[in-house]
Amino acid sequence: MKPEVIITDTELPTEVIWAIAEGRKIEAIKMLRESTGIGLANAKVLIDRAWREHGPKKPLTPALTEDAGSGKLVVSLVAVAILAVAYLLYPGN
Repeated sequence: MKPEVIITDTELPTEVIWAIAEGRKIEAIKMLRESTGIGLANAKVLIDRAWREHGPKKPLTPALTEDAGSGKLVVSLVAVAILAVAYLLYPGN
């Protein structure tokens, strides 16, 4: 039987922290398991916790940009407004 290793997310080896910072989560889990002998589930929990602090930071994008489809939304709303006015003004109603 292997002796039980107790490790926290603040005691991770430096190379594991580097892998996390570079966005290599699966490799970080493998490295942690090899260096400590802990199980897969425990390693994943520790890496997930450390990921919040050391993981790659994604830049926040503005909510209303042309890439977000705001231009298409405006065109769609104008088209719906025109159709609504045409429906209300059509003499057949």
